Amino acid sequence: MISEAAYFMAEKRGFTGGNPCDDWTQAEAQVDALIKQRAAGKM
Repeated sequence: MISEAAYFMAEKRGFTGGNPCDDWTQAEAQVDALIKQRAAGKM
């Protein structure tokens, strides 16, 4: 899930600029938040 989210971030900006490590870190945060929401029954 994290690798796909990071890929889509890079794709969204046209694979130019940005930093793969930053994409990964942001993707981790997004996936963590999604998992926490699901665990709390908010989805």
